[in-house]
Amino acid sequence: MKRLLLATLVATGLAAACITPASAQISLFQDTGLMQAVNDGDVAKVKGALLRGENPNQADLHGKTALLAAVDRSSPAMASLLLDSGANVNRADKAGNTPLLAAAENGNPDILDLLLKKGAKVDQENREGMTALMVASRSGRADVVERLLKAGAKVDRSDFTGRTALNWAQESRNARVGTLLRQAGAR
Repeated sequence: MKRLLLATLVATGLAAACITPASAQISLFQDTGLMQAVNDGDVAKVKGALLRGENPNQADLHGKTALLAAVDRSSPAMASLLLDSGANVNRADKAGNTPLLAAAENGNPDILDLLLKKGAKVDQENREGMTALMVASRSGRADVVERLLKAGAKVDRSDFTGRTALNWAQESRNARVGTLLRQAGAR
């Protein structure tokens, strides 16, 4: 019976798929050396992976790039290394979140300044229509809001729910952020 089943699988071309070891299938879901180094927060290993020629723009299964992971880790050194190696400063994950949006959410001013200096689009939206200014306003990060406004962020853009950065600041009950936005012309 087993021989008949194997013969049928070979004839239909399915034998290779059935005989393939599970580890070969699982390896598709493991991080590369660069992604693992970024996730571990190891700058030396990131540098080594880049020197070996790994792509600085690679992403995991969720579309999260190495740069986005470095921003999430709040590592300016790692983010700078990736950017200097050619990482795309505006590449978003599958949800449309960019490194600048992540930096605005995390509130790391050093990374925010680095991304803006490297050409991050200040008003790029995610799939919910949120910009970095809206995210920073929602989080109550006055220092980040101030930097984004100086970089030219538009104050009256609205997300897909119709909320502006000022609406988000009011919902988070952050008077300082609200004042900054009003001074920049928000209504």
